[in-house]
Amino acid sequence: MPSFQKYFAYCLLTTSLYLLLFSCKNEMPKLVCESAIVSKIPDGAPKYSDVCLSSRWERPRNELDTFDTFHATEAFHATRLNWVYTNNPEFIQKAKNQNLKIQIALTPTLPDLPLGTSTREIGRIQDTLGHLATAPWMKNWKLWWGCVNNPDFQDIYWQNIKSALDAGAHDFQVDDPAFASALVRNEWEDVCHCKYCTAEAQKLGKTPSEIQEESVIVFHQRMKTKASQYAGHPIAFSCNNFRGDWELFPHDFFDYGIAEAPIRRGNPEYIYAALRETRRRGKAQIFSFVSDKTWLIQKVLASTYASGGNLLVPWDVWQGGGKPRYFGKEEDFAHYYDFVRQNEKYFDGYEDAYYTNTQIENRYVDFEEIPLYFSEYRRNFHAFIRAKPQNKQAPVIIHLVDWEIPNVDSTKIILNEEFFFDKGIGEVKLIEPINTTKPKDYKAKISHTKTPKKLIITIPKLENHWGLLVLYPN
Repeated sequence: MPSFQKYFAYCLLTTSLYLLLFSCKNEMPKLVCESAIVSKIPDGAPKYSDVCLSSRWERPRNELDTFDTFHATEAFHATRLNWVYTNNPEFIQKAKNQNLKIQIALTPTLPDLPLGTSTREIGRIQDTLGHLATAPWMKNWKLWWGCVNNPDFQDIYWQNIKSALDAGAHDFQVDDPAFASALVRNEWEDVCHCKYCTAEAQKLGKTPSEIQEESVIVFHQRMKTKASQYAGHPIAFSCNNFRGDWELFPHDFFDYGIAEAPIRRGNPEYIYAALRETRRRGKAQIFSFVSDKTWLIQKVLASTYASGGNLLVPWDVWQGGGKPRYFGKEEDFAHYYDFVRQNEKYFDGYEDAYYTNTQIENRYVDFEEIPLYFSEYRRNFHAFIRAKPQNKQAPVIIHLVDWEIPNVDSTKIILNEEFFFDKGIGEVKLIEPINTTKPKDYKAKISHTKTPKKLIITIPKLENHWGLLVLYPN
């Protein structure tokens, strides 16, 4: 090719690249509703607006028990009663009659048949000597774990599911879902050496411990299929996925998780990241928070709902370390859950579109390229943008959660309007949880000003750490 032709081709290519870069730089940014992705919440899993309360047992448990399950569900505006260890049909039916979706707990330690007996010796895991096996801390309690390959335990498990469904149970929570594979994985026991596991292992040319994971999945799949066929519709099964973990076997099999989150995980960044991974996997997540600090639970509660999860009502909550179970007070938490229920339309159908906080600096991020930023660097104020996917006419919701201690007097945020609606932002309102039991609690008004392509909003002090900024299109 002659040199002038090469030069002409070079100029043409360079010009094309400049035009491409220029057009990309000046094209309209993606709207937040276009960034939001539809999450398929599994059938039977909680909605974003659900209020989930766990009464581990029927309460009051005896004449000395001052707590009452159904008083709590009413006081905290519960829509679901999760993780209950019971097979009492009257209790289950009472929950259903009160429009609660009740979830019955299943474990490797279910008692022998008939229902109601207290022994746990039939169909159990066996060690190399034929002794019954269990988790180390349960040995003194004689809570022997069932074997998933033993037909007797399979019948025990199924009869608990069937009786619960007959009484009106909505779904099931499986505690210690790994069964014998957990004992093997943690090197607690060499199991299971019952005749059923031994025969299955010999058939596959493996050792009994090597077949446990596969056997556990087959067992869970069989029980889920039978339950759904018996009910005539899909039945959800959740598990205790500690910390919101999906990687540990066999958590990813289940439709959703109920996780006890330790206090070190009680921060908005972790909660948001964990729930983003949950949605990526097509799951749902309920957290239970291990703390007795009222203010911290409140902030975790707000951040969990802002991220697309549910926080168990802090009532009858496991604290670990031999501590008594935690029962939060109505005056500290009920108004948060009432807030969720009253604003159901701003939760259901909304998905994650963007997250940021006051620790983001313009040294690292071009503020003109993001939907929202703050006027000043501050340690701990967070914004979660949620939108209805592909719906350009629906309001956009910004969850604001103040993690400062004490809460800040006011915060100024800047919205780049072109990220929100085609014709800009119209009406703006702030909604907050209001605790009517505390006279100092009040609802303050926002103020805002407009500049070309920007909306600057001054957010007053969030007395209860949380607010929903509702944006409407022009």
